[in-house]
Amino acid sequence: MKLILTLITMLLLFTAPAFSDLTDADINKIRLVVKGEVETSEKRMKEYVDVSEKRMKEYVSQEIDKVNITISEMDKRLNQVFLTLLGILGFITVFIGVPQIIVAMQRKDMQAQDEKIKTLQSQIEILQAGNVGIGKNELPDLSG
Repeated sequence: MKLILTLITMLLLFTAPAFSDLTDADINKIRLVVKGEVETSEKRMKEYVDVSEKRMKEYVSQEIDKVNITISEMDKRLNQVFLTLLGILGFITVFIGVPQIIVAMQRKDMQAQDEKIKTLQSQIEILQAGNVGIGKNELPDLSG
């Protein structure tokens, strides 16, 4: 035990005390080391940010392209739906409108024929009234 205590005491006596102050040169050296480390760290951070920004721009541009493709596909689909709707309206117009026009024209022809029939009947009555002396079955020749 005495031996260990003696060895520890000798080691403590031979060690140099660390009671010193920092000089301006020491502080400048520390500043240079810290400045170099900060600059290196800033460069690495800038490179990392640049790479990350480049990746983000590529990703965003890819997503924009996907959205543009989706929008163009939707535009094509809307055009197809619009054309289909126009076709359906055209068919409805043809299948409902054309028969209505034909019926209206037939009614107009029927009205014209009815008017002709009425005028002819009135002429026949006038002729029959003027030809009272002629037999009932005998009508004058009207073909002119």
